Amino acid sequence: MNLPLQFSKYNWGFVSTPQKTSCLGMEGRRCPMSRGKGIGGSTLINGLVYSRASSIDFDKWAKHVNDSRWSYPEVEHYFQKSEEFLHRDKKAPADDFAHGNSGELHVEYHLPRSLQLDAFLEANEELGLPIADYNAGIGLGASPSQLNTKFGRRVDGGKAFVQPILHRRNIKVLPNSYVTKILIDEHNVAYGIYFTHHGQKYVATVEKEVIVSAGSISTPHLLMLSGIGPRDHLRSKHIPLVQDLEVGSKLRDHPCFYGLNFETNYAEPVDTLTGYIKDYIKGVGPMTVPGNNQGVGFYESQFTKGTGYPDIEIMFIPANATSDLSQRAFRLTNQTYEDVWGRADRTRTYVMYVIALHAESTGTVRLRSKDPFDYPLIDTSFLSDPEDHDIELIYEGVQLALRLSDTDALQRLDATLQGGPLRACRHFKYPSRKYWYCAIRQLTMDVFHPVGTCPMGPYPDEGDVVDSKLRVHGVKNLRVADASVFPFTLAGHTSAVVVMVGEAASDILKEHWL
Repeated sequence: MNLPLQFSKYNWGFVSTPQKTSCLGMEGRRCPMSRGKGIGGSTLINGLVYSRASSIDFDKWAKHVNDSRWSYPEVEHYFQKSEEFLHRDKKAPADDFAHGNSGELHVEYHLPRSLQLDAFLEANEELGLPIADYNAGIGLGASPSQLNTKFGRRVDGGKAFVQPILHRRNIKVLPNSYVTKILIDEHNVAYGIYFTHHGQKYVATVEKEVIVSAGSISTPHLLMLSGIGPRDHLRSKHIPLVQDLEVGSKLRDHPCFYGLNFETNYAEPVDTLTGYIKDYIKGVGPMTVPGNNQGVGFYESQFTKGTGYPDIEIMFIPANATSDLSQRAFRLTNQTYEDVWGRADRTRTYVMYVIALHAESTGTVRLRSKDPFDYPLIDTSFLSDPEDHDIELIYEGVQLALRLSDTDALQRLDATLQGGPLRACRHFKYPSRKYWYCAIRQLTMDVFHPVGTCPMGPYPDEGDVVDSKLRVHGVKNLRVADASVFPFTLAGHTSAVVVMVGEAASDILKEHWL
């Protein structure tokens, strides 16, 4: 049966060295970690940007796990199988041979484009940076965002893959349920789960195997509660050891700097709520794109220059996307919010998010206690790598964003940097490298792409948790299929790749059992 899942919100601690951390501009110096709660998981609340990552990622993945099924020529088939691509914006780049047109997951461009987005794309061309379909393999280039919407309506994982098959007799979904433990016998064979439903405790047993798809936070939480995890950590929580594996020991994410706002002389038209709803019904307008994520670009840094392997992403958010929600969503202190957003004219200000795609910093997910209802401890350890690779990567992305905004294309809109200097960084010359390093530590947090807490690989002694067929090392009849199995961060967003993992898992199961 399908595992019933429950998600909520988590907060984590920080690395012990104050100068090697992030989220300093947030309340309590703690970043938020939002998770979806319902059928479809975090696709219920994500930004809907459909981004498969680079072909280099998957060839690297296949080599890491010694299995060609995870190479790009193999996984491209799964991306195409799951996708229904609708090329609504004929000005936007699209490689028709790279996309699918008969899958369950809808992908399209938002309409209409913002004038500011057009200027952003023109700015890329002015700097000699390509405009390209970033889902066509290599992954480099700027473009309007490809979104998981169908004529402007959200298409989450539940709507695409679960709801259409609820009529089947061999599937049962239990909302408002929570898995508390995987049942494993004395021979290390998984045979079922404990779960609660409306306050009652239940047991579900399996004839073949248990498949965990709870995500990069809840999957390691559940495995450790079930006795699968680091020996010393489980011993400290008085949990009997079933299998000694480095579950939750390699949390990776994409650290994102949220501190670049630019005011322009262009005021985005503001309509009435009735007008916006009429546009939404037509499949266009601001209510059809979450967070106004209209543009995206993938770039090489000094660390990957000439390889074709992007390690910087810039998300472009045109005007009318800023509001007081930013303070609540990011848990910004009053001072930080006033410094960054206090002078923003919401109808004229565009935002650039700078994302480090291949960060070196590694965090953890750990049990707070053996109580399954006690949320786990999450430490992303952002910007903590000893060589300062990650903060330098984001700094380089900031400089790229500034160069883009200094092009003729954006200067025709009088693009002017706002949100500085931050009072928390006033002891550094503005805008020097030291100032930006300080600002990056104030305003860098996750972009909600956690991966790698149950990484795939052949060597459990080196930290791998599942093999290339998604089987948990040392435990029979137990597999994991979600973002926790990614062996490293990818040059793209996670939701598209999670769908690919699900498609691959389906074939793996059919190969095994049929």
